[in-house]
Amino acid sequence: MHLRLLAPLALISLLALAACQPVQAPAPAEPAAVQADTQPVMINFAMKVGDQEAKCGATYEGVGASGSPVTLNDLRFYVSNVRLVNAKGEETPVALDQDGLWQVENVALLDFEDGSATCADTGTPDMNMSVRGVVPAQTFVCPECEPTAVLFDLGVPFALNHQDVTVAPSPLNIPAMWWNWQGGYKFVRIDLKTDAAATEGAWFIHLGSTGCQAPDKNTPPAEPCARPNVVSVRLDGFDVAKNTIVADIASLLADVNLSESTPQPAGCMSGPDDPDCAALFPAGFGLEIATGACAEAGCPAQRFFRVE
Repeated sequence: MHLRLLAPLALISLLALAACQPVQAPAPAEPAAVQADTQPVMINFAMKVGDQEAKCGATYEGVGASGSPVTLNDLRFYVSNVRLVNAKGEETPVALDQDGLWQVENVALLDFEDGSATCADTGTPDMNMSVRGVVPAQTFVCPECEPTAVLFDLGVPFALNHQDVTVAPSPLNIPAMWWNWQGGYKFVRIDLKTDAAATEGAWFIHLGSTGCQAPDKNTPPAEPCARPNVVSVRLDGFDVAKNTIVADIASLLADVNLSESTPQPAGCMSGPDDPDCAALFPAGFGLEIATGACAEAGCPAQRFFRVE
């Protein structure tokens, strides 16, 4: 045999031998320790107008102090810092699932619009009506340890509130829920059409931080905003396995005259001098409009959320 053929033939023999060897699958990855030490939690939300389900394009009669007709054009809000409270008053933070879509870090987006009818301009087909996460295992194993209340913030914490929406992780990447780097996100976006003649029926509820100091709108503030406008919510009598948290637009707007609105802006955009926010902030959200803080510790006057 010619010597120059020895090397190729040897290589072929080695490859054939390797092909006959059994292929071993990689060992399965060990489950993360945190999975064995946690239990899942799902907190369900709903949005209503009184006792009726809130739907895009639907019209509801007799809403607000003026008994106005209301059509719904957008229905979304952010919550953060979710905790469950037991009968002993102990708080347990819910570590949110990082699902790459509705939840990131300690923030979740609740989305009740489906992009249909009057929500088509700003909405999307996808919806989300729950907050999902985990708590430490064995947290609720005794009768007095069962959760009896839920706490959360209506809003985005300052550390996440002022970023570039074009590169932010979902759900903080939605332009319709963002003002600019300086102002941050719209914590609540409820777009309505009413009988307010001055604004051709437009009536918006865009809750977010104001008084944010920065050189321009394209620069995030270095310090927290003067008026954070984050609503602290506590709901007692909450059984996570049985109850739903209802965001009620009718209760939120009970003291607001929806038949009137200042044209610029239409409705309430969280400005401290906006007359359309004057009744909405203290009676609906439990916030002082001048300071953007809870009128009382924990915002007990808020009427937006209830337990069913």
